[in-house]
Amino acid sequence: MKMARVAVLVGVALAAPLAVHAQQAAVPTRPQHIEATQTFLMMWGNQRWEDLRAVSGDKITVKVGPSAYVLEPDAQKSDVRLTLPFRGLSTVRTDGKITGVRVEELALKLGDAEMRGPGTIDLTEDNGVFRVTGVTATPR
Repeated sequence: MKMARVAVLVGVALAAPLAVHAQQAAVPTRPQHIEATQTFLMMWGNQRWEDLRAVSGDKITVKVGPSAYVLEPDAQKSDVRLTLPFRGLSTVRTDGKITGVRVEELALKLGDAEMRGPGTIDLTEDNGVFRVTGVTATPR
């Protein structure tokens, strides 16, 4: 009986590190352009200007339909606000190069009016670091 218990304990002790390793290997990492876009949207929506600067340019043009607005993280100024939540991020490629991220649904506040619809976050890449350069939204 003691030998059976010892065998079970040894088996569990040997299998536990393998199970932990398998769980760690199963956790997917997000691509850098998706991570940068998600950070940008979260920081813009929460008006966390310092964190927003880390993933964006100095001045971002936000196009909503035929109108254009400006988002300036350095000046902590935005003519249009992002209302959380957003959903559905997918990569946009041009000639095989990542140029942006499509957002299935954005909610933007323009004064007292709110607009919902799909959008695109324009990105530039420099040595593997992605920065947001523009936002285009299509009202429904």
